[in-house]
Amino acid sequence: VGLEVQFVAWWGSRNAGGQEKYVAALAQSASPLLKFKEGKAVLHEQGLDLIRSIPGRIYPVILMGDGRAGKSYLASRILGLEEAFVSSDSAEPVTEGIDAIVCPMSKLLAETPGVEPNTATAPQGEGDELEIEEPMHMLILDCEGGNNAMADIRTLVNVFGSVIGTEVIFVCNASFSESALQSLSATLAARELIILDEGSKLPEQKLIFVVNKNMLKYDENTLENTLRSEQKDPGRRDARQVVLTSFSQRRFISIDVMGKPNFENQVDALRAGVIQDRRPLTMGGHCVGAGALCALLEHIVNEMQSMNEVTFTSMKRKVILDGFLTPLVARLFSDAENSIPEVEDYDPNLDDRDCRAATLQKFDTLAARVSEVALLSEARADLQEKLDSVWFKVQRLNAAFGAQTKETKTEHKEILGAARRVPVGGRGLLKDVELLHQAFRTEVRTVIINKNGSEEKSDWEDAGTRGQKIIETAFQSLSSAVPALRGTLLKRSPSIVKTVMTLGVGEFQTRRCIVKEGHFIWWDTQRVKKESDAVSGSINFLINRAVVVEDEENPNLFSIKPALHSGWDDASCFSGGTNRELTFSCEGSERNREQWVNAIRRNIAFADLAFEQLGRGRVKREVGVEVPLLAQALWTPSTV
Repeated sequence: VGLEVQFVAWWGSRNAGGQEKYVAALAQSASPLLKFKEGKAVLHEQGLDLIRSIPGRIYPVILMGDGRAGKSYLASRILGLEEAFVSSDSAEPVTEGIDAIVCPMSKLLAETPGVEPNTATAPQGEGDELEIEEPMHMLILDCEGGNNAMADIRTLVNVFGSVIGTEVIFVCNASFSESALQSLSATLAARELIILDEGSKLPEQKLIFVVNKNMLKYDENTLENTLRSEQKDPGRRDARQVVLTSFSQRRFISIDVMGKPNFENQVDALRAGVIQDRRPLTMGGHCVGAGALCALLEHIVNEMQSMNEVTFTSMKRKVILDGFLTPLVARLFSDAENSIPEVEDYDPNLDDRDCRAATLQKFDTLAARVSEVALLSEARADLQEKLDSVWFKVQRLNAAFGAQTKETKTEHKEILGAARRVPVGGRGLLKDVELLHQAFRTEVRTVIINKNGSEEKSDWEDAGTRGQKIIETAFQSLSSAVPALRGTLLKRSPSIVKTVMTLGVGEFQTRRCIVKEGHFIWWDTQRVKKESDAVSGSINFLINRAVVVEDEENPNLFSIKPALHSGWDDASCFSGGTNRELTFSCEGSERNREQWVNAIRRNIAFADLAFEQLGRGRVKREVGVEVPLLAQALWTPSTV
């Protein structure tokens, strides 16, 4: 069962028993990671599998230095696992290449009292407070000695230490000497094989310089005093400068020979210091995960064997681009592709469902901590290209649906010809009104409307239709559209005296009435008998804006009153002044109130439109404001 599966099972339980099972599942002995076969470096699959199974963040600690100095023993003691790395006092090299062990930081923290939470040196969001969400594991790498006469000096081991060791523990044997310092400097010389591009730097590392099996007395400032001492010899001066520039923080620890009184305390101090320094391996602001670390190791081995050097640019690509950004692009693209709609017909709102901008914004958010601008731009451009490719296919399909026909219609237009003025004629009230008769012909065309709203139009063609139309449309179908209604009504007298004498009811007089051609006319049949006689009174609706109102209490009464607050425009054809309301009763009439009111309202509507189209001047000239003659009142082409 893989380490990651076991970890998930333990982390779900969150109890001491589960943790013990998880820790017990870890390899209790070292796994080979880098070995040499026939002089060729080979990454061992067992060690790679161990790294691949690490969940969460990785804290790599690498032990380098003198052969036979006790590095393997110290590595086991840091883990709290006896003989996790095989150690012996024989002259034969115990470690060849690099061996590795993984241990959860939660176990080491629980076994190391007094270690403080460490967030200051961790990348943003990578402190101990996030241990539950994303745990950290220590990866201890035990390297073969660099001065063992029985082993080959492996430059590749030192390159590994320069690249992936967040914490570098350099161990020398028995005493702190110039040769030990020179050995450390020689180890760091492997950095020269790493070609940095402009503006790049190797991951920050801390150094713990350990004198193991110590027989002398040193204080904690021994290393710093030595590094900063003035040296006349260029070799010694350069060696010290390499150490100072390679490590931002340095510590010196001496450990006595096993069995001495301070031995255990000194080993515990080393262990606590390593645990206190915990921080994940990062590159370009991005935490290097298990898969990316394995890919990086394979890349280093391949480049060192082919060119005997490795470019930092290529390492960054392996870790940041291949290990993080490319998988991120693949995941975001997959999510976006699944959310892109399947177009089965034209969608006018397709652009509202375009997820490209949101996907790119999500990429920017998730990759915000990556500091390598060039790699970010490359990955973002790749995501943009993938999104555009899929979205453009959807757009093309939608455009094809949009070009399909939705409906077909026919449009007509009139082509105007000659125009002439023709009087209404006859002997009625509007006989002198001259109307503009316009000749026209009709053209027709076909319009195809597509689903996307675009239109395809044919050329205009003559439909063969010819005709005449009246420009003043109020007069079209005058005889049928504007009703004429004749009958007897009772008209209330405007006399104030008669109104008072009848207690406000007023005196009603019998009058013959007719509504026609935008006029309401009344006369006394006893007085007006000849066609040449003028009628008793009339309201010209073409010049006077009017409304007709039914009485709410008496079902026979209705009134004609001015529509404007200013009153009647011309009240010369009736008595009572410009604000008079003319009231009529249908009692005893041949027609009921509804018929009268309907006919009056339709005549008012005609008159209002005619006034708008003719204008006040033409109405006064061609219709007139005089009291009509009885002959004009009686003449009508159609009288109901």
